[in-house]
Amino acid sequence: MSGRYEGKTVAVTGAGEGMGRAMALAFAREGAAVMACDVNAAGLEATAAQLGTASGSIASMIVDVRDEAAIEAFAARAAQPTGALDVMICNAGVKGDWGPLAQQPREQLDLVIDINLKGVVLSMKHALAHMIPARSGVIINLASVQSFRVGFPGAAFYTASKAAVVALTRAAALENGQFGIRAVGIAPGPIDTPMLRSGSPDWPPPIINDVPLGRIGHVDDIANAALWLASSEANYISGATLTIDGGWLAP
Repeated sequence: MSGRYEGKTVAVTGAGEGMGRAMALAFAREGAAVMACDVNAAGLEATAAQLGTASGSIASMIVDVRDEAAIEAFAARAAQPTGALDVMICNAGVKGDWGPLAQQPREQLDLVIDINLKGVVLSMKHALAHMIPARSGVIINLASVQSFRVGFPGAAFYTASKAAVVALTRAAALENGQFGIRAVGIAPGPIDTPMLRSGSPDWPPPIINDVPLGRIGHVDDIANAALWLASSEANYISGATLTIDGGWLAP
């Protein structure tokens, strides 16, 4: 590893498994002081245990992203090592129970919007509290290819929440560019995560037949993109959302 994030602080929500875990580990292995949060304590422990002897570190905090006080404390702890927060990765999200819109209970709407959208808003808000005084920072929001294409029936709430994340990323880029802060998005396609596996009794899932590259993505495909987007190599990219989907959106 290059150690290109030595001396940097990185916060990752939803880091107890899947893409969040992969991103937390990737930044720590590049030397960052990572603060990881999730509602899953066992998952957070497993994430930290996988780091090994890398030059960076992973500290963890149990946080429900719907709890603004907890998010505020999380951002403050992430900034503690250096007094600044260099990267905030807003990854925590849920799929919800998919079904026909006309039959969906209000509770499902509240769950999906509160975590996938409001949780991102709160995470960005409290990250910006540290980034604006420093006049630097990068926010990475996890959207979805379903932000751009409604690929499956029954996913109305999930699709709406992730489409909103794309618009929110643009709004944050517009407002905060004056402070030297970039806001970017990642829109994963089918990635091998517990969320994807929970949605299909078969593996690989049928969606693989619609992926031009002919494979399901790996969490490292997302982590590598995050490393690049947060780096100086991408320092003129703001407001954009990068799709990582093996070509699923191409047709």
